[in-house]
Amino acid sequence: MRLLFFNNFIMEWRKVKLSEKALEELNNAEKQIKNPRLIKKIQCIKLKNKQWKHHEISECLDIRIETISVWLKKYFEEGLKALLTWGYKGKISILTLENQEELQKINSEKPFNTAKSAKAYIKEHFQVDLHLHWVQKILKKNFDFRIKKPN
Repeated sequence: MRLLFFNNFIMEWRKVKLSEKALEELNNAEKQIKNPRLIKKIQCIKLKNKQWKHHEISECLDIRIETISVWLKKYFEEGLKALLTWGYKGKISILTLENQEELQKINSEKPFNTAKSAKAYIKEHFQVDLHLHWVQKILKKNFDFRIKKPN
């Protein structure tokens, strides 16, 4: 039997046994946190402590099985504080800041009639072929663009 020992828990291959102190710490954090995504992380650790299998946790919390392994590793190697750090920064924009500024300037001089015309401009001037859906999002976010339905 292969046992792995960390700060407040023992992990036997895929089984987890938290100490009373660690469980109390998780319960206290769960009561204080408002972000439902962070609460899921705590619940994942607690369910694993109850010997739930990855696929059961995945179904219960509606998360990917790979995510469970990432969260367990983060918690057991770096602790609760690291687990509860929300490090998501969002998707990196394909358009550079200069591209976005130029697009904003062009749009302020003569607003785009449609997202298709903006898409064509982006492709021609920046050599970036974006899906129409992303062009609509960029326009709506940066220029308060209202999507017009074709006549």
